[in-house]
Amino acid sequence: MEQRLQPQGRPLARRMALGGLFLALGVLFPFLFHLLPAGSGEIFLPMHIPVILAGMVLGPSLGTAVGVLTPVLNTLISSMPPPARLPYMMVELAAYAFTAGLCRCKFRLPVPVSLILTQLAGRAAYGLSLFIAGWLLHVPGAAPIAAVAASIKGWPGVLVQWVFIPLLLAALKKGGVRFERD
Repeated sequence: MEQRLQPQGRPLARRMALGGLFLALGVLFPFLFHLLPAGSGEIFLPMHIPVILAGMVLGPSLGTAVGVLTPVLNTLISSMPPPARLPYMMVELAAYAFTAGLCRCKFRLPVPVSLILTQLAGRAAYGLSLFIAGWLLHVPGAAPIAAVAASIKGWPGVLVQWVFIPLLLAALKKGGVRFERD
């Protein structure tokens, strides 16, 4: 039982500290993008990078926790995302982290394949959450077409992820960070 809580012998406290670091970066990156012209966050997707990294480094469980908490903290600190978008972003970022953790930590897929599957899963979860809210729960303004619009607007952020996530993973590995099997 204890080994299950401490994969590969790494203490849970160290894993949680790394989770806290990714969470802090998930708040810092969007804050920096708020200094740029309006809408930069929707274009460059600054919350996504730390969340995807958390999934790939910490595994699906702790990564998903980072994915859920990151937009909540951002909303509490900066009101971005706006509270009306918060539930959808929580679902989206949780899906990113969970899928990234499964792909890298469980199935040991190559980073490019993991990243593409992660990006597809996150946007699909976003679209599904909008579908449920809009068509089934009749929430005004929630429609799956918003996920398509967000994907089109956020393509520069996807490119940024393709460049920086492999580089950051390599740097973390070189720095001695071990990736979990969760």
